[in-house]
Amino acid sequence: MKLSIRVAAILALISISACNKDDKQVEAVNPEPLKTQLETLEQSKQVEQQLQEAADQQRQKIEAQTQ
Repeated sequence: MKLSIRVAAILALISISACNKDDKQVEAVNPEPLKTQLETLEQSKQVEQQLQEAADQQRQKIEAQTQ
């Protein structure tokens, strides 16, 4: 009986000590870095498209010269 009272008291102390009024709230994620990353990704996709088009044009010129 005394053991169960001690265990209950210890659990009560642990649960009370876990609740702290000074806990900092989690701040909302700043969307600005994510926006910057998405813009950079979009720019890189555009550059990739331009490079692919230039490579295709060069390949067509080479094929036209070899025929």
